[in-house]
Amino acid sequence: MASPLLASLDLGTGRVRAVAIDLKGRIVAEAAEPTPTHFPQSGWAEYHPQELWQVVRRVLSHLAETAKSLGTIQGFATGSMGEAGVLIDEDGRELGPIIAWYCGRTVTDGEKMRATLGDDYIFRTSGVTGSPSFSLAKILWWRRCHPDVFAKARRWLNMADWVAFRLTGEARTDYTLASRTNAIDLGKLAWSSGLLGKLDIDPDLFAPLIASGAVVGRVHTRAAEETGLPLGLPVSGGGHDHVISTVAADTTAPGILLDSMGTAEGLILANDRPIFEDALRRGGNQQSAFYLDTPRYKLMCGLTTSGGAIEWFRRQVGGTSYASLIAEAQKLPPGSNGLCFLPQLRGGDQPYPNPHARGAFIGITGDASPGALFRSVLEGLCLSTRLGFDHLSAIKGVTPVSRIRVIGGGTRNDLMMKIKASVYGRPLEVTALSEATCLSAAILGGIGAGVFSSVAEAQERMAEGLGTARLVEPDPHWAARYDELYHTVYAQLPAALNATHDALARFRDGA
Repeated sequence: MASPLLASLDLGTGRVRAVAIDLKGRIVAEAAEPTPTHFPQSGWAEYHPQELWQVVRRVLSHLAETAKSLGTIQGFATGSMGEAGVLIDEDGRELGPIIAWYCGRTVTDGEKMRATLGDDYIFRTSGVTGSPSFSLAKILWWRRCHPDVFAKARRWLNMADWVAFRLTGEARTDYTLASRTNAIDLGKLAWSSGLLGKLDIDPDLFAPLIASGAVVGRVHTRAAEETGLPLGLPVSGGGHDHVISTVAADTTAPGILLDSMGTAEGLILANDRPIFEDALRRGGNQQSAFYLDTPRYKLMCGLTTSGGAIEWFRRQVGGTSYASLIAEAQKLPPGSNGLCFLPQLRGGDQPYPNPHARGAFIGITGDASPGALFRSVLEGLCLSTRLGFDHLSAIKGVTPVSRIRVIGGGTRNDLMMKIKASVYGRPLEVTALSEATCLSAAILGGIGAGVFSSVAEAQERMAEGLGTARLVEPDPHWAARYDELYHTVYAQLPAALNATHDALARFRDGA
């Protein structure tokens, strides 16, 4: 009898990756390709649906072919980037490019939405501040700039929704991705007819809401032929990559902070109820409903570019290997001899959200080496993450953090893990999970398929593949130096530079 397998897809900012796992949580097959991204003009980024679907199709086909001799895929789900989405017409066709979650073209529409509705109203409805990156600003951009296209739209689908739709013909949205739209009533866990009515947007543009792990539909004939996935395979709701990663990382309970390090970096803390404190809104922090057996609310902050900033720097120094850059950086003292890096390559992060913010090196001298610049990048990322963490932790009603668990590709950089532990001033539980999104989505697919009755059962049965965490302790000397650097520089710098960022934005715009 063929061994049962579970499969999943992670449609991420930098790559499209699929895995198949056995019921012990071990990855037995995998496939990946870069996410094809286009930059039609400065500050814009987009994906072309047909091109992206061909990448998804090839990745799934390769996975299905590899897994064929190893067992039978019984469940499937997709995790994806957050705010990117696509308009679908009544025949199920995509109506234009997918605006990337970090694309700057929607800034005007986001600002107008906030001015029209009031950010306090948006926050007290959707649980998050009105943002130019969220779905509503993108929808408003389509309506303003391409009214003829928008008139044909019947659905807005987030990325994981869109993959499920291409596979099954059924449109559904899970609560984690709905939380990235500004269109949900977080307290009622329903699309907000009141908020949408004020913008003259039909709530039916959004797909029916489902829990993560609920079945969306089954793989239809055409999708089976295109991808090699079994005909009739149940496809379940996955969700926003950073949020669903808490399943495999075992951080769904309150009090455990998940630091998820990918192209972007997310800090995620579970709460039993939503928080509508104004400090959360002012800081641009995020929260998301994550509905499994019962709803929980994930509080989030983070960096729009983390691993992306590291890779950006490596390209600027001619593709130098990570090993050589790390070796150089290790020779330097904490603080990189007074060199600081602000990682705002895609706008300002929490608690100082500013779409005009840009990254910077500060303190450069003529003898600054690539190693010093690289270490300052690592330090700047960790110190900026602490800024968001400290702000989130201080908000009334937030569960105090007792443990910090770190996952993602960045955990392979031992120097960065030592810097991060020292910046936090706490030990880190660093897991071996490099594919937490894929593993979590596969678990959700297994729940939908009836392979597991609950997340707890899946975690218990998959303990071997999910692995155990190693403890990284802070260096006391480094911790003292970083604490001084944090309080004297990084806690002040983003806010102090806001006026400069705004002035440079007017200069870029030709004002």
